[in-house]
Amino acid sequence: MAGVQKAKREEAARKLLEAAVTCVEERGIDALHAREIAKRSGYSVGSVYKYYEDLDDIITRVNSVTLARLKAVIGVAVAEKTDPLERLKALAHAYFAFASDNRALWEALFGHRLPEGRSIPQEHRDENIALLSIIGEALLALNPDLSPEQLQERTRTCFAAVHGLVTVSVEQRFVGLSGDAFASEMDFLVERLAVAD
Repeated sequence: MAGVQKAKREEAARKLLEAAVTCVEERGIDALHAREIAKRSGYSVGSVYKYYEDLDDIITRVNSVTLARLKAVIGVAVAEKTDPLERLKALAHAYFAFASDNRALWEALFGHRLPEGRSIPQEHRDENIALLSIIGEALLALNPDLSPEQLQERTRTCFAAVHGLVTVSVEQRFVGLSGDAFASEMDFLVERLAVAD
């Protein structure tokens, strides 16, 4: 009997999270409210808070789903690439494609801030670190003399630079790029950042 109850709880939590993900996909993070999640999932508002601490908890879990999807897209993009520089370029282009195709989920990753004094759950940090490590592995192959600290700094710098170009381009800012210009300049950016002088 305990196993049945556990399975029901897990199913309810899964359905609530799926409803939250769908809501963010369709309407953005600002539309995510307990009533909307309940309506979409077929559960009560009370159930939302029975399985999740609060909306911040739900958004963090939605972001974990997004990171898992991003990791899968990146995995496909780099699967056939053996050259580390080509892997980095493929990563950057896959990141842009993911952000373009999943804009609301991608924006939720960077648009949500936990309340002051509340730390990011370690599991969520680990998911982010796992994605950054894919960049770090390629950078280390290109720069084997980097210390662990330098590698961490270079990895973060590369991500931040790529993220910046992706952001202004996805948001279609006047400094953003598109089409062939984006592809060419992204490759240029990655080439310059990837190898130490």
